[in-house]
Amino acid sequence: HGRKFMVRRFINWFPLGMTYAFLCMGRYNLIVSKDALGTLMTKQDLGIIFGVGTWVYALSFLINGPLIDKKLGGKRGIIIAAVGASVVNIALGVLTYLIVVKHLKVHLALSFSLLYAANMYFQSYGAMSIIKVKAYWFHVRERGVFGAIFGTLISFGVYFAFDWGASIVAMKKENPTGPS
Repeated sequence: HGRKFMVRRFINWFPLGMTYAFLCMGRYNLIVSKDALGTLMTKQDLGIIFGVGTWVYALSFLINGPLIDKKLGGKRGIIIAAVGASVVNIALGVLTYLIVVKHLKVHLALSFSLLYAANMYFQSYGAMSIIKVKAYWFHVRERGVFGAIFGTLISFGVYFAFDWGASIVAMKKENPTGPS
C-alpha cells in the first residue's frame, strides 16, 4: 500500500479501534463493579449476570450480524454500539452508585442482569461492525496484522477496565463523600 492509503487507514482505524477498546472496557466493568459492591454482589450473582450477558452476546450475533452486513453497515453499527453501550454503562454506574452510596434496595442479580444483557447486546454490534469495516481496509494477506491489532484493542479495553476502573473504585473508597 502507498503512504496516502496507510495514513488514511490510520485516520479511519484509530478512532474506530479506540471505540472498540472502550467497548471492551464496558464489557469488563462488571468485574470492577463486583469489587465496588463487595459483599453485596456474591460470586453466584456475578456468575448469573455474566452468564446472562454472555448468552445475549452470543445470540445477538445471529441478529446483528446479518443486520450490519446487509442493512446498516459497519459505520452505523459501531455508532449504535458506542451510543447504546455508553448509555447502558452509565446506567450500570448509576445503579452501582445508588446501591453502594444511597443503599438502594433492589434485586441485584436481576437488575444487573437486565442492564448487562443490554450492554452485551450493543457489544455485539461493535464486534460485528469492526469486522465489517476491516474487510475494506485490510487485504486478505494482512489478516495476521489485523489479528494483532484486534488483540491489542481488546487488551487496551481490559487495561482500561481493570486499571482505570479499579483506580476510580479505590479513589471513591478513600473519599466516599468527595466529588463524583
